[in-house]
Amino acid sequence: MIAYYIKSLTLIFGDTELAIRLGAIILVTLTSILIYNIGKELFGKKAGLLALIIFNLIPTFLAGSIFLVPQQPLILFWALSMFIFIKIIRSGNKHLWYLLGLGVGLGLLSDYVMLLFFPAVGLYLLLNQNLRFWWKKAEPYLAAILSFIIFSPVIIWNIRNGFTPLFYWSGKMGATPNYLQNILSFVSLEMLLYTPVVFILVVFLIIVLFREKDQNHLLLGCFCAPVFLAFSLISPLIMVGGHWPATAYLPAIVYLGQTKNKWLIYLTLFFALFVNIAGMAYYLFLYPIPKAMAGQELNINHKLPTYINKVTPQEGKTFYFANNLGLAGLAEFHGKVKVFLAPGRLKQFDLWGKPNLQKGDNLVYFALNESELYDKLIPLFSQVKKETTPQIFTKDADVPSKTLIFICRDFKGGTLP
Repeated sequence: MIAYYIKSLTLIFGDTELAIRLGAIILVTLTSILIYNIGKELFGKKAGLLALIIFNLIPTFLAGSIFLVPQQPLILFWALSMFIFIKIIRSGNKHLWYLLGLGVGLGLLSDYVMLLFFPAVGLYLLLNQNLRFWWKKAEPYLAAILSFIIFSPVIIWNIRNGFTPLFYWSGKMGATPNYLQNILSFVSLEMLLYTPVVFILVVFLIIVLFREKDQNHLLLGCFCAPVFLAFSLISPLIMVGGHWPATAYLPAIVYLGQTKNKWLIYLTLFFALFVNIAGMAYYLFLYPIPKAMAGQELNINHKLPTYINKVTPQEGKTFYFANNLGLAGLAEFHGKVKVFLAPGRLKQFDLWGKPNLQKGDNLVYFALNESELYDKLIPLFSQVKKETTPQIFTKDADVPSKTLIFICRDFKGGTLP
Protein backbone atom coordinates (compact mmCIF):
# COMPACT_ATOMS: atom_id res chain seq x y z
CA MET A 1 0.00 0.00 0.00
CA ILE A 2 2.76 2.44 0.91
CA ALA A 3 4.45 1.74 -2.43
CA TYR A 4 1.23 2.32 -4.39
CA TYR A 5 0.56 5.46 -2.39
CA ILE A 6 4.04 6.96 -2.90
CA LYS A 7 3.90 6.12 -6.61
CA SER A 8 0.55 7.91 -6.89
CA LEU A 9 1.90 10.95 -5.03
CA THR A 10 4.97 11.25 -7.24
CA LEU A 11 2.91 10.84 -10.41
CA ILE A 12 0.73 13.76 -9.31
CA PHE A 13 3.21 16.04 -7.54
CA GLY A 14 6.52 14.93 -9.01
CA ASP A 15 9.41 12.95 -7.55
CA THR A 16 10.03 15.45 -4.76
CA GLU A 17 10.33 15.53 -0.98
CA LEU A 18 7.31 17.84 -0.87
CA ALA A 19 5.15 15.10 -2.42
CA ILE A 20 6.10 12.66 0.35
CA ARG A 21 5.55 15.19 3.15
CA LEU A 22 2.20 16.17 1.67
CA GLY A 23 1.25 12.50 1.47
CA ALA A 24 1.83 12.08 5.21
CA ILE A 25 -0.28 15.16 5.98
CA ILE A 26 -3.13 13.82 3.83
CA LEU A 27 -3.17 10.48 5.68
CA VAL A 28 -3.08 12.07 9.13
CA THR A 29 -5.84 14.50 8.14
CA LEU A 30 -8.09 11.69 6.93
CA THR A 31 -7.38 9.67 10.07
CA SER A 32 -8.18 12.74 12.22
CA ILE A 33 -11.58 13.04 10.55
CA LEU A 34 -12.27 9.38 11.31
CA ILE A 35 -11.18 9.73 14.95
CA TYR A 36 -13.58 12.66 15.33
CA ASN A 37 -16.44 10.68 13.78
CA ILE A 38 -15.75 7.60 15.93
CA GLY A 39 -15.82 9.74 19.06
CA LYS A 40 -18.93 11.55 17.86
CA GLU A 41 -20.71 8.30 17.01
CA LEU A 42 -19.99 6.74 20.41
CA PHE A 43 -20.07 9.69 22.81
CA GLY A 44 -21.12 12.88 21.01
CA LYS A 45 -19.56 15.85 19.23
CA LYS A 46 -17.60 17.19 22.20
CA ALA A 47 -15.94 13.83 22.82
CA GLY A 48 -15.13 13.54 19.11
CA LEU A 49 -13.54 16.98 19.06
CA LEU A 50 -11.45 16.30 22.17
CA ALA A 51 -10.32 12.96 20.74
CA LEU A 52 -9.29 14.71 17.51
CA ILE A 53 -7.23 17.31 19.42
CA ILE A 54 -5.56 14.68 21.62
CA PHE A 55 -4.81 12.46 18.61
CA ASN A 56 -3.02 15.26 16.78
CA LEU A 57 -0.93 16.20 19.82
CA ILE A 58 0.19 12.69 20.74
CA PRO A 59 3.93 12.66 19.80
CA THR A 60 3.71 9.61 17.52
CA PHE A 61 0.80 10.96 15.50
CA LEU A 62 2.15 14.52 15.39
CA ALA A 63 5.44 13.20 14.02
CA GLY A 64 3.40 11.04 11.67
CA SER A 65 2.20 14.16 9.92
CA ILE A 66 5.66 14.58 8.34
CA PHE A 67 6.96 10.98 8.14
CA LEU A 68 5.45 8.62 5.59
CA VAL A 69 5.79 5.01 6.79
CA PRO A 70 3.70 1.83 6.24
CA GLN A 71 1.93 2.35 9.57
CA GLN A 72 0.34 5.55 8.25
CA PRO A 73 -2.07 3.87 5.82
CA LEU A 74 -2.51 1.05 8.36
CA ILE A 75 -3.75 3.54 10.98
CA LEU A 76 -6.05 5.15 8.41
CA PHE A 77 -7.67 1.87 7.34
CA TRP A 78 -7.84 0.60 10.93
CA ALA A 79 -9.76 3.75 11.93
CA LEU A 80 -11.93 3.51 8.80
CA SER A 81 -12.73 -0.16 9.44
CA MET A 82 -13.48 0.55 13.08
CA PHE A 83 -15.87 3.34 12.09
CA ILE A 84 -17.65 1.09 9.57
CA PHE A 85 -17.95 -1.65 12.21
CA ILE A 86 -19.55 0.83 14.62
CA LYS A 87 -22.03 1.77 11.89
CA ILE A 88 -22.83 -1.93 11.40
CA ILE A 89 -23.57 -2.61 15.05
CA ARG A 90 -25.53 0.63 15.39
CA SER A 91 -27.63 0.28 12.24
CA GLY A 92 -27.75 -3.48 11.74
CA ASN A 93 -27.15 -2.88 8.02
CA LYS A 94 -25.77 -6.20 6.77
CA HIS A 95 -24.57 -4.70 3.49
CA LEU A 96 -21.97 -2.61 5.34
CA TRP A 97 -20.06 -5.80 6.06
CA TYR A 98 -18.81 -5.77 2.47
CA LEU A 99 -17.56 -2.21 2.89
CA LEU A 100 -15.82 -3.38 6.06
CA GLY A 101 -14.21 -6.22 4.11
CA LEU A 102 -12.86 -3.67 1.65
CA GLY A 103 -11.45 -1.48 4.42
CA VAL A 104 -9.81 -4.39 6.20
CA GLY A 105 -8.38 -5.67 2.91
CA LEU A 106 -6.75 -2.31 2.21
CA GLY A 107 -5.43 -2.33 5.76
CA LEU A 108 -3.92 -5.78 5.18
CA LEU A 109 -2.15 -4.42 2.11
CA SER A 110 -0.70 -1.76 4.41
CA ASP A 111 0.66 -3.84 7.29
CA TYR A 112 0.35 -7.36 8.74
CA VAL A 113 -0.84 -5.81 12.03
CA MET A 114 -4.27 -5.44 10.36
CA LEU A 115 -4.70 -9.20 10.88
CA LEU A 116 -5.38 -8.36 14.53
CA PHE A 117 -8.56 -6.54 13.48
CA PHE A 118 -10.26 -9.94 13.11
CA PRO A 119 -9.85 -10.99 16.77
CA ALA A 120 -10.91 -7.48 17.83
CA VAL A 121 -14.22 -7.82 15.97
CA GLY A 122 -14.67 -11.44 17.03
CA LEU A 123 -14.05 -10.62 20.68
CA TYR A 124 -16.65 -7.86 20.69
CA LEU A 125 -19.27 -10.00 18.96
CA LEU A 126 -18.58 -12.69 21.51
CA LEU A 127 -18.77 -10.48 24.63
CA ASN A 128 -21.79 -8.47 23.49
CA GLN A 129 -24.73 -10.86 23.88
CA ASN A 130 -27.03 -8.72 21.74
CA LEU A 131 -24.71 -9.06 18.74
CA ARG A 132 -23.90 -12.77 18.86
CA PHE A 133 -26.45 -13.38 16.13
CA TRP A 134 -23.89 -12.11 13.62
CA TRP A 135 -21.93 -15.33 14.14
CA LYS A 136 -24.79 -17.13 12.39
CA LYS A 137 -24.97 -14.71 9.44
CA ALA A 138 -23.09 -15.09 6.18
CA GLU A 139 -22.07 -11.45 5.77
CA PRO A 140 -19.19 -11.36 8.32
CA TYR A 141 -17.61 -14.43 6.72
CA LEU A 142 -18.07 -13.09 3.20
CA ALA A 143 -16.49 -9.80 4.34
CA ALA A 144 -13.49 -11.72 5.70
CA ILE A 145 -13.16 -13.59 2.39
CA LEU A 146 -13.31 -10.30 0.49
CA SER A 147 -10.56 -8.81 2.66
CA PHE A 148 -8.29 -11.81 2.00
CA ILE A 149 -8.98 -11.61 -1.73
CA ILE A 150 -7.72 -8.02 -1.63
CA PHE A 151 -4.78 -9.21 0.50
CA SER A 152 -4.02 -12.07 -1.92
CA PRO A 153 -1.14 -10.33 -3.79
CA VAL A 154 0.81 -10.30 -0.52
CA ILE A 155 -0.11 -13.93 0.19
CA ILE A 156 0.97 -15.01 -3.30
CA TRP A 157 4.22 -13.04 -3.01
CA ASN A 158 5.00 -14.73 0.31
CA ILE A 159 4.36 -18.18 -1.14
CA ARG A 160 6.64 -17.46 -4.08
CA ASN A 161 9.38 -16.05 -1.85
CA GLY A 162 9.31 -18.58 0.97
CA PHE A 163 7.49 -16.39 3.51
CA THR A 164 10.54 -14.16 3.79
CA PRO A 165 9.01 -11.66 6.28
CA LEU A 166 8.10 -14.49 8.68
CA PHE A 167 11.65 -15.82 8.76
CA TYR A 168 13.07 -12.29 8.88
CA TRP A 169 11.18 -11.42 12.08
CA SER A 170 11.51 -14.87 13.65
CA GLY A 171 15.25 -14.53 13.10
CA LYS A 172 15.24 -11.25 14.99
CA MET A 173 13.34 -12.87 17.85
CA GLY A 174 15.67 -15.86 17.72
CA ALA A 175 18.65 -13.74 18.73
CA THR A 176 19.69 -13.82 22.39
CA PRO A 177 17.47 -11.14 23.94
CA ASN A 178 17.83 -9.14 27.14
CA TYR A 179 14.31 -9.80 28.41
CA LEU A 180 14.13 -7.27 31.22
CA GLN A 181 15.79 -4.51 29.21
CA ASN A 182 13.47 -5.13 26.25
CA ILE A 183 10.35 -5.00 28.43
CA LEU A 184 11.47 -1.81 30.18
CA SER A 185 12.35 -0.25 26.82
CA PHE A 186 8.94 -1.16 25.44
CA VAL A 187 7.02 0.31 28.38
CA SER A 188 9.10 3.49 28.64
CA LEU A 189 9.05 4.14 24.88
CA GLU A 190 5.30 3.60 24.65
CA MET A 191 4.71 5.99 27.55
CA LEU A 192 6.96 8.58 25.95
CA LEU A 193 5.39 8.37 22.50
CA TYR A 194 1.73 8.07 23.56
CA THR A 195 1.87 9.72 27.04
CA PRO A 196 1.59 7.77 30.32
CA VAL A 197 -2.14 8.53 30.60
CA VAL A 198 -3.06 7.00 27.24
CA PHE A 199 -0.76 4.02 27.90
CA ILE A 200 -2.41 3.36 31.28
CA LEU A 201 -5.88 3.77 29.72
CA VAL A 202 -5.08 1.02 27.22
CA VAL A 203 -4.06 -1.29 30.08
CA PHE A 204 -7.19 -0.28 32.03
CA LEU A 205 -9.53 -0.98 29.10
CA ILE A 206 -8.01 -4.44 28.72
CA ILE A 207 -8.10 -5.28 32.45
CA VAL A 208 -11.81 -4.44 32.80
CA LEU A 209 -12.70 -6.02 29.46
CA PHE A 210 -14.57 -9.10 30.73
CA ARG A 211 -16.58 -7.21 33.36
CA GLU A 212 -17.30 -4.04 31.40
CA LYS A 213 -21.02 -3.34 31.13
CA ASP A 214 -20.91 -0.16 29.04
CA GLN A 215 -21.01 -1.44 25.45
CA ASN A 216 -19.10 1.53 24.05
CA HIS A 217 -16.28 1.05 26.54
CA LEU A 218 -16.35 -2.67 25.83
CA LEU A 219 -15.95 -1.93 22.13
CA LEU A 220 -12.92 0.26 22.75
CA GLY A 221 -11.34 -2.36 25.00
CA CYS A 222 -11.81 -5.05 22.36
CA PHE A 223 -9.99 -2.93 19.79
CA CYS A 224 -7.12 -2.21 22.20
CA ALA A 225 -6.52 -5.75 23.41
CA PRO A 226 -5.31 -7.79 20.40
CA VAL A 227 -2.69 -5.29 19.21
CA PHE A 228 -1.39 -4.24 22.62
CA LEU A 229 -1.23 -7.78 23.99
CA ALA A 230 0.45 -9.12 20.84
CA PHE A 231 3.28 -6.60 21.00
CA SER A 232 3.52 -6.87 24.79
CA LEU A 233 4.04 -10.63 24.44
CA ILE A 234 6.85 -10.29 21.91
CA SER A 235 8.45 -7.28 23.65
CA PRO A 236 10.77 -9.45 25.82
CA LEU A 237 12.08 -11.17 22.67
CA ILE A 238 12.62 -8.20 20.34
CA MET A 239 13.01 -4.43 20.49
CA VAL A 240 9.51 -3.30 19.50
CA GLY A 241 9.35 -0.16 17.39
CA GLY A 242 7.43 2.57 19.17
CA HIS A 243 4.99 3.07 16.28
CA TRP A 244 4.26 -0.62 15.66
CA PRO A 245 1.35 -0.90 18.15
CA ALA A 246 -0.05 2.55 17.23
CA THR A 247 -3.54 1.23 16.41
CA ALA A 248 -3.96 -0.01 20.00
CA TYR A 249 -3.96 3.59 21.23
CA LEU A 250 -6.72 4.94 18.98
CA PRO A 251 -9.56 3.50 21.14
CA ALA A 252 -7.90 4.85 24.31
CA ILE A 253 -7.73 8.32 22.76
CA VAL A 254 -11.45 8.15 21.95
CA TYR A 255 -12.13 6.97 25.52
CA LEU A 256 -10.12 9.89 26.90
CA GLY A 257 -12.19 12.30 24.82
CA GLN A 258 -15.35 11.40 26.77
CA THR A 259 -13.91 11.17 30.28
CA LYS A 260 -15.35 13.42 32.97
CA ASN A 261 -11.95 13.54 34.69
CA LYS A 262 -10.65 16.71 33.05
CA TRP A 263 -7.34 16.46 34.86
CA LEU A 264 -6.55 13.34 32.80
CA ILE A 265 -7.01 15.37 29.62
CA TYR A 266 -4.94 18.25 30.96
CA LEU A 267 -2.17 15.88 32.08
CA THR A 268 -2.15 14.16 28.67
CA LEU A 269 -1.98 17.45 26.79
CA PHE A 270 0.74 18.79 29.11
CA PHE A 271 2.92 15.70 28.67
CA ALA A 272 2.33 15.57 24.90
CA LEU A 273 3.19 19.25 24.46
CA PHE A 274 6.30 18.86 26.63
CA VAL A 275 7.61 15.93 24.55
CA ASN A 276 6.72 17.65 21.27
CA ILE A 277 8.39 20.94 22.22
CA ALA A 278 11.48 19.18 23.58
CA GLY A 279 11.78 17.05 20.45
CA MET A 280 11.31 19.99 18.09
CA ALA A 281 13.78 22.12 20.09
CA TYR A 282 16.38 19.38 19.80
CA TYR A 283 15.96 18.86 16.07
CA LEU A 284 15.72 22.57 15.29
CA PHE A 285 18.38 24.01 17.58
CA LEU A 286 20.43 21.35 19.34
CA TYR A 287 21.05 18.66 16.71
CA PRO A 288 24.85 18.25 16.26
CA ILE A 289 25.49 19.34 12.68
CA PRO A 290 29.02 18.64 11.37
CA LYS A 291 31.06 21.82 10.96
CA ALA A 292 31.77 20.94 7.33
CA MET A 293 28.03 20.99 6.68
CA ALA A 294 27.03 24.06 8.70
CA GLY A 295 24.83 26.37 6.62
CA GLN A 296 24.29 23.74 3.89
CA GLU A 297 21.63 21.63 5.63
CA LEU A 298 18.81 22.77 3.34
CA ASN A 299 20.57 22.39 0.00
CA ILE A 300 23.38 19.83 0.26
CA ASN A 301 21.14 16.90 -0.73
CA HIS A 302 20.20 18.74 -3.92
CA LYS A 303 23.91 18.81 -4.82
CA LEU A 304 24.28 15.04 -4.47
CA PRO A 305 23.66 14.26 -8.19
CA THR A 306 26.42 16.73 -9.11
CA TYR A 307 28.78 15.15 -6.58
CA ILE A 308 28.00 11.62 -7.80
CA ASN A 309 28.55 12.65 -11.40
CA LYS A 310 31.87 14.22 -10.41
CA VAL A 311 33.27 11.16 -8.59
CA THR A 312 31.88 8.52 -10.98
CA PRO A 313 34.81 7.24 -13.08
CA GLN A 314 34.53 7.97 -16.79
CA GLU A 315 35.91 4.59 -17.82
CA GLY A 316 33.95 1.40 -17.28
CA LYS A 317 30.62 0.67 -15.68
CA THR A 318 29.89 2.05 -12.21
CA PHE A 319 27.60 0.61 -9.54
CA TYR A 320 26.32 2.42 -6.45
CA PHE A 321 26.18 0.63 -3.10
CA ALA A 322 25.21 1.37 0.50
CA ASN A 323 25.55 -0.62 3.70
CA ASN A 324 22.30 0.56 5.29
CA LEU A 325 18.64 0.62 4.23
CA GLY A 326 18.02 4.25 5.22
CA LEU A 327 21.25 5.47 3.67
CA ALA A 328 20.47 3.57 0.47
CA GLY A 329 17.10 5.31 0.29
CA LEU A 330 18.65 8.75 0.81
CA ALA A 331 21.37 8.15 -1.77
CA GLU A 332 18.91 6.84 -4.35
CA PHE A 333 16.21 9.48 -3.77
CA HIS A 334 18.50 12.50 -3.70
CA GLY A 335 21.32 11.15 -5.87
CA LYS A 336 18.99 9.90 -8.64
CA VAL A 337 20.93 6.64 -9.08
CA LYS A 338 20.09 2.98 -8.52
CA VAL A 339 21.57 1.88 -5.17
CA PHE A 340 22.25 -1.72 -4.16
CA LEU A 341 23.29 -3.45 -0.96
CA ALA A 342 25.93 -6.17 -1.08
CA PRO A 343 24.29 -9.63 -1.36
CA GLY A 344 23.41 -10.95 2.08
CA ARG A 345 23.28 -7.52 3.72
CA LEU A 346 19.49 -7.21 3.71
CA LYS A 347 17.05 -9.78 2.37
CA GLN A 348 14.70 -7.35 0.60
CA PHE A 349 17.57 -5.88 -1.42
CA ASP A 350 18.54 -9.37 -2.55
CA LEU A 351 14.95 -9.91 -3.67
CA TRP A 352 14.95 -6.63 -5.59
CA GLY A 353 17.98 -7.70 -7.62
CA LYS A 354 21.60 -8.56 -7.01
CA PRO A 355 24.24 -6.57 -8.90
CA ASN A 356 26.76 -8.54 -10.90
CA LEU A 357 30.11 -6.75 -10.84
CA GLN A 358 32.55 -7.75 -13.53
CA LYS A 359 36.30 -7.23 -13.58
CA GLY A 360 37.05 -3.63 -14.49
CA ASP A 361 33.79 -2.23 -13.07
CA ASN A 362 33.76 0.65 -10.59
CA LEU A 363 31.92 1.20 -7.32
CA VAL A 364 30.70 4.18 -5.29
CA TYR A 365 29.97 2.85 -1.80
CA PHE A 366 27.99 4.87 0.78
CA ALA A 367 28.83 3.52 4.25
CA LEU A 368 27.17 4.49 7.53
CA ASN A 369 29.24 3.94 10.67
CA GLU A 370 31.45 1.26 9.11
CA SER A 371 34.90 2.71 8.44
CA GLU A 372 36.45 -0.79 8.37
CA LEU A 373 34.91 -1.24 4.92
CA TYR A 374 37.89 0.66 3.57
CA ASP A 375 40.30 -2.17 4.48
CA LYS A 376 37.90 -4.77 3.06
CA LEU A 377 37.54 -2.95 -0.27
CA ILE A 378 41.27 -2.32 -0.91
CA PRO A 379 42.08 -5.93 -1.99
CA LEU A 380 39.10 -5.96 -4.39
CA PHE A 381 39.92 -2.85 -6.44
CA SER A 382 42.95 -1.28 -8.04
CA GLN A 383 42.23 2.01 -6.28
CA VAL A 384 40.01 3.01 -3.34
CA LYS A 385 39.54 6.64 -2.33
CA LYS A 386 37.81 7.66 0.91
CA GLU A 387 35.53 10.73 0.86
CA THR A 388 35.15 12.03 4.42
CA THR A 389 33.46 15.37 3.69
CA PRO A 390 29.71 15.10 4.44
CA GLN A 391 27.60 14.88 1.27
CA ILE A 392 24.19 13.75 2.64
CA PHE A 393 22.14 15.40 5.35
CA THR A 394 19.28 14.11 7.45
CA LYS A 395 18.59 14.45 11.16
CA ASP A 396 18.46 10.72 11.72
CA ALA A 397 20.85 7.91 12.67
CA ASP A 398 23.91 10.22 12.65
CA VAL A 399 23.94 10.05 8.85
CA PRO A 400 25.67 13.45 8.41
CA SER A 401 28.55 12.73 10.79
CA LYS A 402 29.05 8.98 10.32
CA THR A 403 28.70 8.52 6.56
CA LEU A 404 31.79 7.79 4.49
CA ILE A 405 31.87 7.40 0.72
CA PHE A 406 34.35 5.07 -0.95
CA ILE A 407 35.14 5.60 -4.64
CA CYS A 408 36.49 2.29 -5.96
CA ARG A 409 38.05 1.82 -9.41
CA ASP A 410 38.73 -1.29 -11.46
CA PHE A 411 37.16 -4.30 -9.73
CA LYS A 412 39.63 -7.19 -9.56
CA GLY A 413 37.19 -9.83 -8.29
CA GLY A 414 36.05 -11.21 -4.95
CA THR A 415 33.09 -10.91 -2.58
CA LEU A 416 31.85 -7.43 -1.79
CA PRO A 417 31.52 -6.68 1.94
